[in-house]
This record gives sequence, structure tokens and C-alpha cells, in this order.
Amino acid sequence: MGRIEFSMENINQCLCGKCAVQIESQCVKDKQKIMLLITQQDLDSPMRMDAERVPGVYCSTGKAICKDIDTKKVCKCNECYVWKEYTLKDSLPGRYFCRDGKANK
Repeated sequence: MGRIEFSMENINQCLCGKCAVQIESQCVKDKQKIMLLITQQDLDSPMRMDAERVPGVYCSTGKAICKDIDTKKVCKCNECYVWKEYTLKDSLPGRYFCRDGKANK
């Protein structure tokens, strides 16, 4: 499996922003607005995308910084391209990286 890269490619393929676990989070909405502003105003934005600004790719970065996510909702990790690409079904934790931390073999 290897370590999941925190990259623009994985950020763009991540489903966390569409996941019921965080779709109602105000913190996540605020982070998405910041990401949009950065990408619209800064041609070097991939260099400015760090884990504190990106509401997703928790399989790479670990637990969500936003505390208003609802982990009682159904997780979409198993539908995600990143989850499939890195065979995260064989990792621990296997899902809910936003709650349980980054993927490890």
C-alpha cells in the first residue's frame, strides 16, 4: 500500500467533501471556501494546500481538525478513488479516517 500522498491529485479525487459525515459541518464549509479562494487567486495554490486547510484526505493526514463533523452518518470511504487506489480496505482503520486517523497497514 505505502503511505498515501497528500497531493493535489488525491485532494481532487477525495470524496470527503461530499460525505454525509461532514457535509453539514460549518467548519468544513468554511475550509472549502478558503480552498476555492486560494485556487482562484494564487497560481501556486497546490503549494499552499496544507492539511489544516483541506477538509479531506484524512487517510493521509489523520483525524479531522473540524470538530462539528457527524461520525454517526454513513462514511463514503469505500466509494473513493483514493481508497481503491491505495487498497485501503486492507488498512487500519479501514474507514472513518476523519475520526480514527490516517491509514496504516
